[in-house]
Amino acid sequence: MINYILFDLDDTLYPTSAGMMHEISERMNTFMIERVGIPRDDVQRQRRDYWDRYGTTLRGLYIERHIDPQAFLSFVHDVDVASYLCPDARLEAMLAQLPQTKSVFTNAPADYARRVLDALGVARHFAHIFDINFIEYHSKPTQFAYDKVLAALPVAPRECLMIDDTIRNLVPAKKLGLQTVWLASPTDWQQLGGDSSVDHTVQSVYDVARIIASNEAGTC
Repeated sequence: MINYILFDLDDTLYPTSAGMMHEISERMNTFMIERVGIPRDDVQRQRRDYWDRYGTTLRGLYIERHIDPQAFLSFVHDVDVASYLCPDARLEAMLAQLPQTKSVFTNAPADYARRVLDALGVARHFAHIFDINFIEYHSKPTQFAYDKVLAALPVAPRECLMIDDTIRNLVPAKKLGLQTVWLASPTDWQQLGGDSSVDHTVQSVYDVARIIASNEAGTC
């Protein structure tokens, strides 16, 4: 029985096509160039390296460049959320039909996450936001982040479902006993159609209700 659901935020509760993550990515580049002094032609290499070794650009900059993480988070997430997102009646309806306790688990800061939830019109459905500050800048997919969130949950791991658009963020969750749903991009779906490192693969966040219903009916 699933009693708790952890939703990723960006590119999960709203589609990649919204375009907001592109602006956030560009703001990361600008921060690295203007605030850290990394040469423009080396930024993408550095970001790939940090992504591979630390999980996020922020964690790499925090560990290796000793940046102020709050300055980074404030600058990068200073976007006009309402210009990208609008109330999603279909998402609202799906969340409303799920009786499970729902929270957000994100590498973004909570104030930004609240703006996203408000813009989508779904804030009332989420009990908590486990953000980058809560997990002490460790970020998904580091083990510390999952241990910290699981310690705060009022349920056993097997009673919890986690949804994320990044498959490597789900691998540690499944190892810890959570049920996992990968929200695959159209390209990933065509190439893979699923992955044995997660329990379920879907193409849309709206499919989560179907997964839960099937699971509780014993058909998954």
